Amino acid sequence: MLVLSRKTGESLLIDDFQITVGWIRFNKVQLVVSGVGEMLPVQNILYMNETIKVSPDIEIVVVQIRDEKVRLGITAPPGTDFARL
Repeated sequence: MLVLSRKTGESLLIDDFQITVGWIRFNKVQLVVSGVGEMLPVQNILYMNETIKVSPDIEIVVVQIRDEKVRLGITAPPGTDFARL
């Protein structure tokens, strides 16, 4: 599992999916997942230890929520491309 910290408004690119932190409030965070092509952005509100599946092979779990940062744990198959935006 790869763990990355992100602040509000920061994004990361996992293969063809962009995950953006919309906002962080107390014990919850909004993640906006968008992809290529016709896929519309999907907004998810997650609490600690909650998981979303971006694709059948990629999962994101909220590991920690702080004042202005969230730590995301990412499980993906080998060879998956990651980029911080």
